[in-house]
Amino acid sequence: MANETKLSEKKLEIPVLPLKAFLEFEVRDRYGKLITRRKQRAHSWVRNLYNLMVCQAAAVAGDSAVGLALLDTSGAIRSDPTTQPASGEASSGTSNRRIYVGLGYGLYAGAGIDTFGLVVGTGSDPESFDDYALGSKISSGNLAGQLAYSVTDAPVVSTIGTTKRIQWVRYFNNNSGDAITVNEVGMYTKGCISSYTITYILCRDLVSGGVEVPDTGQLKVTYTIQLPYPA
Repeated sequence: MANETKLSEKKLEIPVLPLKAFLEFEVRDRYGKLITRRKQRAHSWVRNLYNLMVCQAAAVAGDSAVGLALLDTSGAIRSDPTTQPASGEASSGTSNRRIYVGLGYGLYAGAGIDTFGLVVGTGSDPESFDDYALGSKISSGNLAGQLAYSVTDAPVVSTIGTTKRIQWVRYFNNNSGDAITVNEVGMYTKGCISSYTITYILCRDLVSGGVEVPDTGQLKVTYTIQLPYPA
């Protein structure tokens, strides 16, 4: 059966397992000197993302009765038997016919906002398909143990050959007075289901070996998603 599927994909010119994601980390010291650069494959999308995609693609509701509810970042079940969940807040609040795209919605978080967008943490528990939050999210700020979250850069969409690529970038400044090691990174989205505005995680990846951000240093996180299309 597996071979037949691959042959069908080849005949129809459908890419095999095409969707890929990557994380890149750059750390600079107070003088702007690059001291760390690391890139790794991002692979830990969670159940929320799969449920969201199924609901959107199949035009079905985010209903817990059929195993398609979302978990918000507090672990609460968000379910509605008549409404599709969305990444991005619905313009009417109770309907997903029009979804806002822009700063303040989806993954596009403003400065100092640590409740959605690219977020980082110090947790090191193993990745799980059922993760609903980072293990220990670092709060935005300039106090001990905090990183100042910058406004999310406007998403960059590009086409390279037949591959469509989108990149999300966010900077984190360390004014805490001590070095901070980032062990995990995630993508929280501000979305909605039914009349609720909710925040929920789409992915959580451990940072291989951790990335240390020195005091007065800056961390840049780039999350890249790419999808090759048939020529």
